[in-house]
Amino acid sequence: MMTDYRAPRPATERDWYAWLIDPLPTADFERNYYEQRLMHIQRKASPYYDELLSVADLDNVLGTHAAKHPDISLVRGDGDVSRGEYTNGAGRIQPLDVARLFDDGATVIFRQLQERVPTLARLCVSLGRRFSSRVQTNVYLTPADAQGFAPHWDTHDVFVLQISGTKRWSIYDTKVKLPLRGQRFERGTLPGDVSDEFELGPGSAVYLPRGLMHSARSTDQASLHITLGLTSFTWAEFLVESVNAAALEEESLRRTLPRRFASEGFPVAERERLFGEKLAFVQSRFNPDVVWRRFSDEVLAADVPLFTDLLSQRFREDPLTPLSRVRRRRDLIVKAENEGETCLLRFSGHELRLPVHSWPALRFATTVDEFAVQDLPDCLDAEGKLTLVRRLVSEGVLQRLEASAA
Repeated sequence: MMTDYRAPRPATERDWYAWLIDPLPTADFERNYYEQRLMHIQRKASPYYDELLSVADLDNVLGTHAAKHPDISLVRGDGDVSRGEYTNGAGRIQPLDVARLFDDGATVIFRQLQERVPTLARLCVSLGRRFSSRVQTNVYLTPADAQGFAPHWDTHDVFVLQISGTKRWSIYDTKVKLPLRGQRFERGTLPGDVSDEFELGPGSAVYLPRGLMHSARSTDQASLHITLGLTSFTWAEFLVESVNAAALEEESLRRTLPRRFASEGFPVAERERLFGEKLAFVQSRFNPDVVWRRFSDEVLAADVPLFTDLLSQRFREDPLTPLSRVRRRRDLIVKAENEGETCLLRFSGHELRLPVHSWPALRFATTVDEFAVQDLPDCLDAEGKLTLVRRLVSEGVLQRLEASAA
């Protein structure tokens, strides 16, 4: 798919997921590509993804963040570069050694940069919200005419965003469709026949469903690209967790298998009866909400924005008043629940529990994009509204707007 470059909307107004794959509609992607086949978006102009990351950002991380392995690691097409070649005795990355190895043909990998770069954090949160998935970034800086990894597949879905330079991609026949996390690629596995080849240039993107075997090699210039990895929950994981959780409640599921089940004469019909009995218990008597909740909590804890204003919010000189305007932190995933006696707000691995009478106000504050304190429902009096907003600002759920915007 070829498209012209279009200037991006301001980041604060953007649907990051839609922007990522524009002009392909998100519904088309989810219906025709997700978990099914490769998607390639080729843009004519190069700067589309430039605002996400630059080599200067990588220099800043490499030179000033005192990173350790494996936050930064190096690879060549024939395998990993020994960490001893670019770390000191404490495991800390040595920038000069990294630069020297890059000159010698090694690819430099920066892992989890969404924990350091706000734009990457927003992008990961947006994808995580849409796919209920844990999302992380790996950034690959590859010298000219070099290959980081030999042909392989991943056990998670990936979006590859090319920032600068060009890479030549080869796609091979799939060996394992939608592999589980334990079905990792084993080094030495031979790829199948090449099914597709293409160049990925600046501003272009490709989506690879997990299990699709691939390799990439830079051309005549150094290449910088971002890989967004989506680690989703599978039905297999859900069923395993459900059985494990049910076993905590039901003694019969914790009992050993029949003593003679491995004997040649053990009746097949008895095996089938016992198996059906246990499955029926899990299906009819176990409440799977505990597993849905645990998986949801993992997504909430994994996909979090970078809180870059918490202290400055506290040092605001203008007092909070009923006319003060606030907004939801757009890139924060929150879950508000009414639990009868209390109401609960869950976000970024934290929980906030409030009296049940505040539920309408809490629901309002976490679903309306922007409002004045006095706009909260009247389940709270004026002072109660101020107290709730102060608490949500201090917890990073709400952000105060500048007085001039009020």
